[in-house]
Formats: sequence, structure tokens, C-alpha cells
Amino acid sequence: MQTFRVGLRSALFVTVASSFLAPSLFAQKDPGTSYRLRILDPVTQQLRRNLGASFDIVPNAQGGLDVIVLPEGMADWKRTGIKTKLVSRGRPYAEMVPELAPDARYYTAAEIVTKIDGFVTSYPLIAKKIDLSTLTGVGKTHGGRTIYGLKVSDNVGTDEDEPAILLGAEHHARELATPVIVFGAIDRILKGYATNAALKALVNNNELYFVPCVNPDGTDYVWTNDNYWRKNRRRNSSSSYGVDNNRNYTFLWGRCGASSNTTSQTYKGPSAGSEPETRTMMGLQRMLRPEIYLDFHSTGREVLFTYAPCATVNSTIRTLINRYIGSLRSPMGYATRAPSASGESPEFHWADGGCMSFLTETLSRSSGFQPSYTVAVAEEVRVWPGVERALTTWRPAVRGHVRSIYKNQPIAATIRYTPNLFVHGEKGASRSRDGRYCMWLPIGTFSVTWSASGYRSVTKTVRVTSYDRPQAHEILMIPNMATPTIAKSGTDRIGTTTSLTYTSPNDGNETYWIVIAAGTSPGIDIGAGRSVPLNADAVFLASLRPGVLLNNNTGTMSASGKATATFPIPNIPAFIGLTVYAGGITQNNNYLNFVKNYSGSIAITLKS
Repeated sequence: MQTFRVGLRSALFVTVASSFLAPSLFAQKDPGTSYRLRILDPVTQQLRRNLGASFDIVPNAQGGLDVIVLPEGMADWKRTGIKTKLVSRGRPYAEMVPELAPDARYYTAAEIVTKIDGFVTSYPLIAKKIDLSTLTGVGKTHGGRTIYGLKVSDNVGTDEDEPAILLGAEHHARELATPVIVFGAIDRILKGYATNAALKALVNNNELYFVPCVNPDGTDYVWTNDNYWRKNRRRNSSSSYGVDNNRNYTFLWGRCGASSNTTSQTYKGPSAGSEPETRTMMGLQRMLRPEIYLDFHSTGREVLFTYAPCATVNSTIRTLINRYIGSLRSPMGYATRAPSASGESPEFHWADGGCMSFLTETLSRSSGFQPSYTVAVAEEVRVWPGVERALTTWRPAVRGHVRSIYKNQPIAATIRYTPNLFVHGEKGASRSRDGRYCMWLPIGTFSVTWSASGYRSVTKTVRVTSYDRPQAHEILMIPNMATPTIAKSGTDRIGTTTSLTYTSPNDGNETYWIVIAAGTSPGIDIGAGRSVPLNADAVFLASLRPGVLLNNNTGTMSASGKATATFPIPNIPAFIGLTVYAGGITQNNNYLNFVKNYSGSIAITLKS
């Protein structure tokens, strides 16, 4: 643990009894850090919600409310007219450590990276450090720092075709106890891998990703400047810094509970997803498409509902989400409530890819953001049973893959449902590296549509009859291609020749077959919902052989995608009135069952 200089800030931390901003009796330099003000006037729930949209309102140990205001935001707070008194000023957390030992065991931004390195050293076969800033292509933070994560898996050096699970913490810099929660989960899983069957199965059958600190710039600032600092360190103006990372996610960004004022601790940012920390987490979600995402904050001992109060949520979806909230919080003895704002991380993870996602407020409100380290450790013990239950027992209703009929290539598809239980554009998604997807659906019957650019959509009926028992639905998608045609020329009279021209503009220089059959139903099933409308009867089998029934019926199409075969009709009167059916097929060994494309069929009725 790093040793910090001991140097306490002076008497600015006295409580002012009459009103906030009362002049100090002592001459001293203003430290320029946050004010923590005790609200003295009564605050209704509606007023609290209104204030929370612009100010950082936090419960205090006395059961009341405080507001944490940056110096540049004091004028805005004064305009509310609400009576307060000064409780304290922010100061470098490093200077507080000697007073609050053993809190030095909390982690600086640098020590979080060292802790990750330690796990990798101790468990090199199943733990790997991940540079998330590089992996997602977002790059470093405003302060030039890298966001690191830890991957845990039985084949940790390989991106396996397995479900992903994601845990994160410290979106808000001052919440120093939250990495303790994530590190505790990592430690339990790594140590339990050898002896605990459920944890071994968890690691063997999933890829686990942990992000102990989403906000390293803000965390560093807490240690070196202001223990009340919440945001990241974007420079907004000459006198204003920071965006609330957990108000910056793109889904329902800025709809409620967030401020447009750069001086606010809940500033939502200049645009949706503007911040490197937020973009890194969004990029990781889109790469992994995790089945479960748990995000840890403090304080309150609550598991928050996924949607903000200003979102419209179908009652069936509300019931589904509440089922898993109950499963998570009951082993912890936690309560539940609505989130403070939209644009939060779990809301995005759920709505952008269909991941079961929750924000958990750890610690009691009386503990504050930086209680004794032993309190944080005890809270991790309390939280783990709920986390363990989620990681080892929760399962989506449906799992599967979305792949192309071409080389079985994975497809990043969008998944939507009918009946549509969503009103804000929510969707499921498959990940690009292997096409893996999941769907968390309530009990019921759904028409599910998978769609992707360049492919024909696929729709299937899915019936969900139980929870946490996934059914498999493997989806094969067909690339968008022009439908080939088959045309004939000639009289179709016995003793004459009919020409059959197969045209498929997407198939220039491909191998073709032109064939005939005695019937068209049920046709030949070639997978992915495709059926060649010709029966595999004796006429069909005979026509496959060049020169038996057809001439030039196989070979290479022209560059423009055309080929012509001839059908010499035998001069046999008994054939008069007989009908056969002709069609064309494009063969390519890279496609499912070696068929790239095919035409409909046309009838040839033999005449006298």
C-alpha cells in the first residue's frame, strides 16, 4: 500500500451553525473542494426528486439529507432558497487516512491495477488482465489513464464460445468501497475454483469480466484533492470539471434525474455517450453481449429497478425484472427502489442487448462513502450470497447463435419480439465474434425476429414455459441475394428441343445445375428454411447426369450469372400430356448443404 504524506487541511471543516457559507473566523485559503451541506428545511419526496435532477442529494447518518455542491455550483444552490448548514469541505482522502485507519487499505487508481496484477500472478491459468481502453478501441481517459479489467475463464487466453458475465464498480469516484465488493467476488471465485463445484462450473462454462474501477481519473482526484468528488475529470470550462459517468449512457440519456449544468455533480455530459469511461463500458457490452451485468455503488443497501421512473415499462417486463431483483437482494437483506436517473449503466445494458442488469447500492447510509475498510469488507460478506446466486443460478429463457448459411459465419443480429413489450426501442443482440445471443423473456409465447444488415430476417415462434432453464434456438440467416429465375423457350412438343435458361445475377462464374423433376411438393429441404421446389424423384436423379435427360445442365455460369441447358424431348407419343418441372441451382461448397441459391420451378407439359 502506498504511504501518503500526512498534512491535514485546516479549520474549514468546522460546522457552521447558522447558515452555509458563513464567513470563517480564521483566515485561510479556500481549498476549492466540495461543500457538504446539511439541509435544514423539510424536503418532500417530490422536492427531493426535483433537486436530484440538478444537485447531488445524499442521505446522512442522522436520517436527513445533505447536498454536496462544487464551489462553482454554489450560486445555483443558493438560488433554491433552501436553508442549510456547512458540515464539511472535501479534502484529499490520502490526508484523511491517518485519522481513519485502517482505511489506507482502500485502493488508489494505481493500486487497483496492482491488485489485478496480483490475481493474474496467483492464478495465471484462469485469470488475465485486460486493457479495456485498447480492447474497445475507445482509448484512454481524459487524464490519460487506461481502464483495466480482469477476465476469469478456464481457457482464459482464448475467446471461447461461452456466455459472458460482467461486474463493474466505481462509476462514481468517491465510492471507494465498491471495488472491495468486486475484488471480493474475484477472490472467492478464484480460490473456490479448485474445491467448489458450482464456482468451478461457473468458470468453466462462462467468461467472467470484472471492472473494479470504471473511473480511474476521478478516483485519483478523490485521493489527491477532494474525497467528495463524484464525476470524471473532463474539462468543461476554465472553472468546471467532470461528467457523471452514470448519467452519460445513451439509452434515455438526460430524460430525468440528470443535470445539464456543467457545475453539477450529476452533469450528464455534452452528449449521450460522450465520455471515454462510458464508451469503454458500452463498447465492452457490445463486444461481449453478457447475459448478466451487476454494477456496484454506495450507499443504501438497495437493488435498484433497471428503468428510471420516467421510463414506460410494460407490466409483464416489470414483473420479470422484479423476479430477479428479489432473487438478488433477498440473500443480502437489501431493499429495492427506483433509480435516481435515466442514462444509467444497467438501463443501457438491458435495453441495448437484452442483458439482465442491476445497480446495487452497497453499505448502509450511515456508513457514508468511505467507512472503515473493515465495514466495506463486512459488506462484501453480506453481498456475496446474492452475487453468487445470480452468477450460478440465473439463466436466460433462450440461448443460441445467429450464423450465416455461408461458411457458418457468425452474425451480429438484432432481436425483437412480438407481442412488443417495449416502447423505447429496446432490443436483444447477438455478438459478432461467434453469433452467441440470449433472451430474457417472461413466461409466454412470442414471435421472435432476428435481423441483420445484408441478410433476410428470420422469424420463429418461441414458447417460454419456465425460468432459468434455457431452450436452444440456433438461427441460420440467408444473405440478401436476387432470387434466380428459370425460363424456357420452345414448343414443348415431342421430338423438339426446349431450352432452359437459369439466371442468377449474384452468381457469376459459379457452378450451376439445371434439373427437372416429376413433382414440386414437398420439395427438397436444404436447411435454414430453404426448400428447392423440386422433388428428389427418379426424374430428378436422372436429370442430374449430363446427357441423360438434359444437355449442358451443369458447368460454370457466365460472368453475368446466366446458363442455358437443352431438353431434347423424346419423340414418344406416350409422353404426350406428361408434365415435368424445371429449376436451377447454384452450387457453392461454402454454403449450407452446398447450395448457394436456387430458382422457382416452371412446368413443361409435353405436346403432340
